Amino acid sequence: MEQFYNKEKLIFSIILSAIIFCFTPIVVFANDDNDDSMFKLGFHGFVNSEVSYDTRQVVAGRQGNILLYPAPENFDPDGNDINDNPDLTYFAMSTRLWTSIHGPEILGAKSYAHIEGDFMGTAPDIFHHIRLRHAFIRLNWENSEILAGQFWHPLFITDCFPGVINFGASVPVHVLNRAPQLRFNYNYEGLSFIGTVLTHSDFAATGPDGPGTKYTRNSGVPESFFQTIYTGNTLTTGTSIGYMTLMPRTETPSGYKTDETIGSLMGNLFLKLDLSSVSIKTQGIYGENMTHLVMLGGYGETDYIDESRQIRGYSGIRTMSLWTDVETTGDNWRFGLFGGYTENLGSEKEITGDDWGRGTDIEYVYRVAPRARWIHDNFSLNLEVIYDVAAYGEPDNKFRFEETNEVGNIRTLLTMRYDF
Repeated sequence: MEQFYNKEKLIFSIILSAIIFCFTPIVVFANDDNDDSMFKLGFHGFVNSEVSYDTRQVVAGRQGNILLYPAPENFDPDGNDINDNPDLTYFAMSTRLWTSIHGPEILGAKSYAHIEGDFMGTAPDIFHHIRLRHAFIRLNWENSEILAGQFWHPLFITDCFPGVINFGASVPVHVLNRAPQLRFNYNYEGLSFIGTVLTHSDFAATGPDGPGTKYTRNSGVPESFFQTIYTGNTLTTGTSIGYMTLMPRTETPSGYKTDETIGSLMGNLFLKLDLSSVSIKTQGIYGENMTHLVMLGGYGETDYIDESRQIRGYSGIRTMSLWTDVETTGDNWRFGLFGGYTENLGSEKEITGDDWGRGTDIEYVYRVAPRARWIHDNFSLNLEVIYDVAAYGEPDNKFRFEETNEVGNIRTLLTMRYDF
C-alpha cells in the first residue's frame, strides 16, 4: 500500500510540475525565430460539477458516475425488492487537465505531444485519485501520421461518438477504452487508412484472476486493428475490424502448463452527418469478449482438451450494439437525443467450465436519453434524463435466454461545467 501511494505522489508531482511549467511564460527556441523551430505549450481543461438522481439502484463505476444499467431485482423474505431504492450522488471527479506541446519539425514532420489526466481513479474503489487518460506523441507529415502512446481505442471514433452529458460515452451501448498503442495513418483525397497495434492498460480484459493486463501480455500478441475512414465536408463514415488474443491461464488448476488462447474478432460501421442546424451520428458494433471496452459479454471455458491435466478450450460471448445520436448546433441552446440498444448474442460453443464477463445474466439493454445545454462562452449548464432498461434472465450453456425480466431506471443528471 505504501508503494502505491509513493507512486501516486510521484505521478502527482510530475503533473503538478507540468502545470507550473505551462503557466511559466517561456518559449524555447531551437535555432532562430522561425515558428517551426520552437516549442509552443498550452494548458487546458475544465471543472465539472455533477449531481445525479436514480430512481433505483444501478450497476455503475466510480461511485455511480459511470452508469451501466439498472441493478437486478433482489427480493427479501417479504418479497420486497431491495434494489428498488433511489440513489443521489454529487461528484466532481471528472474534472480534467491537459497539456499540449507543439514542437519543432522532426524528420520533416510536425511534432506534437499531449498529456491528459482527470481524478476518476483506475478502479471501482480507487476514485478521486489522479488518472492518466492520454499521453502520446504525434508526428504529422503531409499525407501520413504516426501516433505513439496512450490514446483512444480504435473502436472509439473521435469524430463519431455519442455527445451525451453523462460521463462514459453511453457504455455499455458504446465502447469506452484508452490503450497504449502505435498507430499509423495514411491520408489520400479524403480517405484515411489506419493500422493500429495496442496492448491493455487500466481498461483491461478479465479472466481467472479478475481484470488485468496479464492475459494479453501472456499471449505475446498485440490487439490489432485496421480502419478505413472517409471525411468530406458534411459526411464522415468508415469501418473498423480488429482481432484480440488472450491467454487466460498459463497453469491449469492441477498445476500443469497450458498455452491455450482465445481469439476475438470485433469491428464497427459508423456515419456522421454535419448539417446546417443539426449533427447526426450513428454506429453499429459487433464483437466477442468486449469487456475491456466496457460492454456486455465475455468468454468461458469449453469442454476439456486434456481432462487429466485439466486443460480446457475457450469460447467468446458475442455482443452487438446499435445507437444513434442527434444534436442541434445552436450557439447558446443545444438539444440532443441519444437512443441505443445492445444485446448478448451468446456463444457458438457450450461453456461448461468457468466464465468471466460483464452482464452475462443480461440478454439486452436499451437506453433513451434526451438532453439540453445552455452555453455562455466557456460556461455551460447541462441537463440529461436517461431511461435505461436491462432484461435479466438465466442463460443456458451458450449464454442464450428463453425468458427475461425487464428492469428499468431513470437517471436525472444536472451538470455545471467551466472550460479553460
